[in-house]
Amino acid sequence: LLTPLRHTGQNLPQRIMQRLQQICGHLKPLDNGSLKKEQAAGQRLPMALREIRHKLHLPLYKMKMMQQGLMGEMEKGLNGEESTVLMLPSYVTRKSVEGKTGEYYALDLGGTNFRVLKLVLKDSQVVDTKAAKYRIPLKHVVGGDADGLFGFIAKSVAKFIKGSSTSSAPLGFTFSFPMKKNSLNSGILVRWTKSFTTAGVVGKDVCALLAEQFKKEGVNMGVTAVLNDTVGTLVTEYFKDDRALLGVIIGTGFNVAYWEKVGNIPKYMRANKEADPDATMCINMECGNFDSPTMRVLKNVYNKYDIEVDAASPNKGLGLTEKLVSGLYMGEIARLALRDLKKAGIIRGLHGKLEEKKGFPAWHLSGCVEEDDSRLSKIEKILKKEYGVESTLFEREAIRKVCEWVVLRSARVAATIIGTVVLKAGFEWDCTVAIDGSVFEKTPNYPKLMYEAFNDLFGDQPYNIRLVLTKDGSGVGAGLSAALMS
Repeated sequence: LLTPLRHTGQNLPQRIMQRLQQICGHLKPLDNGSLKKEQAAGQRLPMALREIRHKLHLPLYKMKMMQQGLMGEMEKGLNGEESTVLMLPSYVTRKSVEGKTGEYYALDLGGTNFRVLKLVLKDSQVVDTKAAKYRIPLKHVVGGDADGLFGFIAKSVAKFIKGSSTSSAPLGFTFSFPMKKNSLNSGILVRWTKSFTTAGVVGKDVCALLAEQFKKEGVNMGVTAVLNDTVGTLVTEYFKDDRALLGVIIGTGFNVAYWEKVGNIPKYMRANKEADPDATMCINMECGNFDSPTMRVLKNVYNKYDIEVDAASPNKGLGLTEKLVSGLYMGEIARLALRDLKKAGIIRGLHGKLEEKKGFPAWHLSGCVEEDDSRLSKIEKILKKEYGVESTLFEREAIRKVCEWVVLRSARVAATIIGTVVLKAGFEWDCTVAIDGSVFEKTPNYPKLMYEAFNDLFGDQPYNIRLVLTKDGSGVGAGLSAALMS
């Protein structure tokens, strides 16, 4: 943390030294007594369950190690050094939202469903929305090429705006994949995620690819701003609350965007000599890739289940932090742990599903952690209806515990990343964190578990972090970003 400041050759101002000392004090490891107290938990469990709990447990000292590692990676990423978090400038800047009125379009590509939206704003409030959803054919997602994918998008937009009185309004494009940006309306794909393998897109400007297909389809529209879903989520909440500091996705994927002072982004300042250092820009962290594939910190967090899930994924060695958090992997982690319970004779199995990839989906995991009666009747119903098995109360209790531990670890990893970013930005005393995604929204007690993790992380230090569900940042947020920057 001190290295970039030492290079100036100047004495550090007292206020900066105090802030650095405060951050370093926050990140210091736990004493041995605290560690022993955490390790003592769960000693009364059967041995097989105790081993699984140990594998999935994320004690505070490991969270502190993750914070230390992430803080350093953030600084390197902002400076343009090699880093596992890309810290990508979005070129979306923080400015007044007052008086925004008119029509704006949005495109949302973040998975196999693609959406087109039209927003009508009056005095910065969304007063009307029209939307359509199109499912992208699998041939364009896996094994297809750029012309096929972006041609489908262009045809969908042409169909949507047909007969519209306004077909050339500002357009925001949510492209929820790692991008390198050189301007507000250009985005070069760094790598595909979420099982996309479309050829001819990595290393290319997705806005230029889209413009080429728009021209073929006669769509008279250009991209005003290209962004990812985390940036859109932040902007959506910012239109309602100017204390919104972070936009977060906790769903199929996991990522964070936040407001950073331009003067704290050396790589941007070097490339843009006339930039105002006091301006504020949204940074897309791509933090799901933190410590990947280096595992300097995550080697202390990953267990045999995580290693197996990673090995079976299409992006082995990448997105290692995301694989601890996102709903795409939680069900698989629980399945592998339950498979061990079956081998140990704790449960009788689920008619072969525990041996099948994706045999225990995330929504079953979520159902197993819902509030239930003393007989765990909801879990009994899931096991009977979905797997055709009868179960004892002891078996249901064991399954519930495993699912709870998977969810708890996910929430604690997410809170650790968010808490570190808030600390880096210096707004832990008052900020809003806008979160979208099915895991945060639909997993029982997930926000509560995150708040409990914040209490652990900040200890006696005062903080006021508000977690807010912000819906459709990827859709509405794209339109609002076009409004903000047009």
